[in-house]
Amino acid sequence: MEITLTTKDSLADFFSQISPSSELVHILLEDGEHKGLEHQRIFYNLPNPLVIESASGDSSRCALRGENCEAFHKDTENRAVLTFGEKCTSVTLKNFTIENTHVKTCDDASLGNQAEAICFHCQTGKLFCEGMRFLSRQDTIHVKGISHFKNCYVTGDVDFIWGYCNYSVFEKCTLHTRDDNRGRDRPAYVLQSRAWNSKPGFVFIDCDFTADDRGKKARIYIGRSQGTGKPDSLDRWDSIALINCRISDLYDLALWTDEDGTRAVYPEKGSALWGWREYGTKILHADGTLSDYDTALQEKHGYTMTEEEVQKLLSIVRL
Repeated sequence: MEITLTTKDSLADFFSQISPSSELVHILLEDGEHKGLEHQRIFYNLPNPLVIESASGDSSRCALRGENCEAFHKDTENRAVLTFGEKCTSVTLKNFTIENTHVKTCDDASLGNQAEAICFHCQTGKLFCEGMRFLSRQDTIHVKGISHFKNCYVTGDVDFIWGYCNYSVFEKCTLHTRDDNRGRDRPAYVLQSRAWNSKPGFVFIDCDFTADDRGKKARIYIGRSQGTGKPDSLDRWDSIALINCRISDLYDLALWTDEDGTRAVYPEKGSALWGWREYGTKILHADGTLSDYDTALQEKHGYTMTEEEVQKLLSIVRL
């Protein structure tokens, strides 16, 4: 099944007309702004393999935008612009933008500001994204199961990539920490891993970590702990790997944070296949030059992999 949707067509209405089967559903989005449901998710929860891509192949010319957040609908699977449910098998997204336009108005204790652009709420399925742009502020991307992001751009300010994944690979992507509209001096974190027990978690290969300059008082980290992972817990493991990535000098050189010891980290020390770990990291300076990362500055829970260990990890996560 193949269909082209104009900006006047409803993606949600089209999804509601599909019958469950093994037939491939292929959607071409014409250039322009496609509207998400106001304060509601667009939901796909069928076994049919799904491909959505822009007709032009240019993510800057084709966008799906809407506002949703935790304040409007509780729980992760309900607050994104586009959500994929537990029955999904294979989802491919190519060359368009998904933006959650929610803007924070006060602290999270008063208003649920978690606002995913995309939620892949499927532990047994696979997600592949190429040439995509994902824009929000807090919790931009949530993934379960297995996913692969290639040549994508992702931006947010707090935990803007997270999830209970087996593994999620980001290859040649740009991860950009943006200003927090509530104040530039607030701390920022790209990732919060809640990976499954003994699984590779979030793996970044040949990626660029960039950021808005939020001032000298701002602390920007690659990852922080959720704080409840344990040896026998099903998930919530702090598993993040950086392989040959370039990190702006606006980021804290510790890379990771347990927030002054207030959040437990598990595994307590990274290793080849799980935990906080890195290899071949370069620091990107404001003048565009690169320098080798001083691994001695890495947070105490972090680990520097060997080339042999990197190859072992890559053999597991290559899709």
